[in-house]
Amino acid sequence: MDMDIYTALGISVRAHRNKHGWSQEELGERSGLHPSYIGQIERGTKKVSIATFKKLAHAFRIRACDLLDEKAPKSRLSSWEKRICGLLKGRPEQQQKRAYTIIRELFRSETAKKKR
Repeated sequence: MDMDIYTALGISVRAHRNKHGWSQEELGERSGLHPSYIGQIERGTKKVSIATFKKLAHAFRIRACDLLDEKAPKSRLSSWEKRICGLLKGRPEQQQKRAYTIIRELFRSETAKKKR
């Protein structure tokens, strides 16, 4: 039985988000969408506009059509993302959280500067 397109999109968004190791909050920040809206999309309970669809694809750095590809997403980490992951791998969870917080705050401050 075929699932509806919104359920399929939700499954795909969750798979891509998990592949990147992002929380719904992180995806929300990257896409400009509210984390609770991300949750509704992932559950297939929200009908998304084409603009939202494009925002999600842009956040994942993929083509919009790839969000509806029925194959599991493949890892497409850049060399810098791999380097950062390599630095964190094997570190205690507290250090990983601290590094994540530092990087997230750095990007938030950069975004705030651009908006001024």
